[in-house]
Amino acid sequence: MRHIAVRELAYFICQSGNLTSEFFSNRDMQAGIEAHRHHQRSYNSESQAEVFIKQELTINEEIYQLTGIIDGVLKERGETIIEEIKSTTHDLDEITTGYHLEHMAQLKIYGYLYALLNNMSFIHLRLTYVSIIDYEEKSFDMVLSQDELENFTFDILEKYTKWLALLDESAINKEKTIKEITFPFENKRPGQHNLMKATYHALLNNEILYAIAPTGIGKTMATLFSALKSLKKNDKLFYLTAKGSGKNAPIDAIKLLSKNGLKIKTVDITAKRKICNRQEKNCNPDECPFAIGFFDRLTAATFDIFEHNDIYSAEVITEYSNKYKLCAFEYQLYLSYFCDVVIADYNYVFDPNAHLVRYFEDDTYKPKVLVDEAHNLISRSKDMYSSEISEADIRKLRSKLNGYKPSIRADCNRVLEIFDSYRDELAEKATYCTNIPNTDLTTFLNQIKIKCDQIFDENKKIKDKDEALDAYLKILDFIRTSEYYGPTHRTIAKLIDDVVYVHYYCLDASDFILETIRESIYGIVFFSATLYPIKYHTNLLTKGEGKYLDLPSPFASNNLDIIINNSVSTKYKDRADSIDTIIETIEVLTKSKPGNYIIFFPSYAYMKMVIAQIGDDTDYEMVVQDNSLNDLKKQEIIDKFKNTTNTKVGFFVMGGVFSEGIDFIGDALSGVIIVGVGLPMVCDENNILKDYFEEIYHEGFDYAYTYPGFTKVIQSVGRVIRSESDRGVAILMDDRFTYNKYLSLMPPHWTNKKVITNSYLLKKELKDFNSK
Repeated sequence: MRHIAVRELAYFICQSGNLTSEFFSNRDMQAGIEAHRHHQRSYNSESQAEVFIKQELTINEEIYQLTGIIDGVLKERGETIIEEIKSTTHDLDEITTGYHLEHMAQLKIYGYLYALLNNMSFIHLRLTYVSIIDYEEKSFDMVLSQDELENFTFDILEKYTKWLALLDESAINKEKTIKEITFPFENKRPGQHNLMKATYHALLNNEILYAIAPTGIGKTMATLFSALKSLKKNDKLFYLTAKGSGKNAPIDAIKLLSKNGLKIKTVDITAKRKICNRQEKNCNPDECPFAIGFFDRLTAATFDIFEHNDIYSAEVITEYSNKYKLCAFEYQLYLSYFCDVVIADYNYVFDPNAHLVRYFEDDTYKPKVLVDEAHNLISRSKDMYSSEISEADIRKLRSKLNGYKPSIRADCNRVLEIFDSYRDELAEKATYCTNIPNTDLTTFLNQIKIKCDQIFDENKKIKDKDEALDAYLKILDFIRTSEYYGPTHRTIAKLIDDVVYVHYYCLDASDFILETIRESIYGIVFFSATLYPIKYHTNLLTKGEGKYLDLPSPFASNNLDIIINNSVSTKYKDRADSIDTIIETIEVLTKSKPGNYIIFFPSYAYMKMVIAQIGDDTDYEMVVQDNSLNDLKKQEIIDKFKNTTNTKVGFFVMGGVFSEGIDFIGDALSGVIIVGVGLPMVCDENNILKDYFEEIYHEGFDYAYTYPGFTKVIQSVGRVIRSESDRGVAILMDDRFTYNKYLSLMPPHWTNKKVITNSYLLKKELKDFNSK
């Protein structure tokens, strides 16, 4: 017997309407619950709210049990009325019985089940819409026969069973082919078997595992293959990456396994700005042709793609979304419900405002999670629970919505008064910091939000709406962040260019990550080549919980020549004095062997200082990273490095897009120069972090500066050796690289290192290395 939720049945087959701004508003969920309760409180003593119902139906010799909760079974003047309640922000005058066909379908199915259970030939149905703005109501009443409702229900059910047949076929194929597939390579790399074994057991036993997996182990295939082997019914596998380029490896791995017989539904979730059908910066669903009628076409598009494809890459999503005129971004999110593997950014699991609710606030599915380049999650998770707003945002919103009702002017003025009080505090100090949230600020911002909701709902044409929405969304984000404000948060106020900014700053998001894992995840593996020191990463991701595995590099250590120049200081005050030595080192390196090289700097400012002194007259082509780099320019630079006909030198920034997640294989990269130890900028925020971690772990400076900085160094050096045949040079320029602390942080496979501080010996070393 198959169990089917009435709501699921009605919404999948009969969904209709537009992808409106109402659909996107997270506020509607809680507000909708309150609207339901408000209406149900008006029921008389004989009426019942939230009535569970179940009934078995047989179709095509198969038995299905339909279940659901009826919003109201009313008793009015001796008559029974089945009521379905829907909350809305829409103008009630514009709502008809055809507003959303799935609403009426759900009511009719409930009506049929109730009539069948109670031997009623006819039944009174009522569909009620309640405005979440003012609790005004509009109802549609009808009396239908059981026969009419039976025909309707079985017609819907028959269509749905065709979808269930596709799901069943997919589930059978998944289970069968997962058992049958074998590892796609004849030989496993050193360390790969151990990683596979540890991953499999961690996911099977609902554990937390950290794996330090150096470049070349084949961590993507190892973790993905083992995770697939651990999947059971209702398990979903999430492969998380920090950057878009990081998704290429798991997608390629799934494609390779598919060629070898694997059949598993996989979706690659792409950022909205990259996959938008119209390539628009600011989305206005109320006017977009890909949003209008979105739900009318969604079911047909879902049947089509599900029947003909297993891997929903960005290209496949774009093809089908254009074919059916659907918003590609929302289409891919919807498809994820029916996929077994979801490849996505960290925020779809760990960000409370972006995670896929169906998986992480519902016990139907059991997510298992792989976190690639996991060192990035520390800073990313803090951002997820932080938010900032400025007085300029409030002034902009007040200006753009001036004249609209209800007026937000008085509330905006109250908020600006709070900003003025911060301005007074900042007259005596550069930064104001407290561990207490400003509840008055949050209260007034919430009042502004409520009024803005009504303004946007009632006025579809607003001049400069994009600018108003930009400020509104910042308010919304700030309010949401305030809900998570706790001991690991600080309220920081700063004056920048005579504008006051207030920042709810999360210092440590490990409590939130661990809570997500405990409540919603059934096994997780964090892996990266740079989880050094391991205690730092386990503390700041899972409060020290979890096992760890430290794997050796599969490559010969003498293929990477580590040269340390400890005669140079790259500290801020010494940077001008270091420029000549950096330029001289570049000259020696590029003349030692034709090829491509990268110089990684700790900041754009430092990089520009060196570039300015080099000038235009060089024997090599300069490739400079811009701080406003877009995807097209990024790819152009990558393509340049594939060309080895002339010597090129990339001037890049550590921690940027070129320092991780990109493979420069073979002759594409012959060496790197690392300028400095990668310390984050010394600033008030990082010093607040330092003080916090000193109190918690007694390693304040290291947690705030040393460890995050050296992670960037390891990642940057990791660009050099990407395969067994690669050979290359890494020159580390800073006196601190020979401090015991930094030597202890260097990966075990950095054994081939030596200290060289003059050009003559450097030339000799490079000549000897290149001749081997």
